[in-house]
Amino acid sequence: MPSLSPAPSFQQAEAASMPTLLSSDLARSLAEAGFLALDQGDWSRARHIFFVLMAFRRESEFPYVGMSMVELLQLRWDAARCWALLGLDQVPGSRALADLREMAAQRGVSS
Repeated sequence: MPSLSPAPSFQQAEAASMPTLLSSDLARSLAEAGFLALDQGDWSRARHIFFVLMAFRRESEFPYVGMSMVELLQLRWDAARCWALLGLDQVPGSRALADLREMAAQRGVSS
């Protein structure tokens, strides 16, 4: 009887392969598409695009900036701030995320 060794988890495979599947140019194009969807007020499409980008490029600030902006534009201050904070965990030096965090915090207090 052959021994069955445990198969690698989906998360291990995902972590190993995803960064290599998305080139910098494609990641940039996805980010542009997400920001265009934001500009058109298509929150659902923007959210989906930024989630895909986040799955492939977790270390990029763009998906977190995009998700924070989706929430800001819908006046969801706490959610916007949370996305900015999550992004700052991944990209600690991001000025854009720090600015979004501050903006969301200020607007949340004033509303």
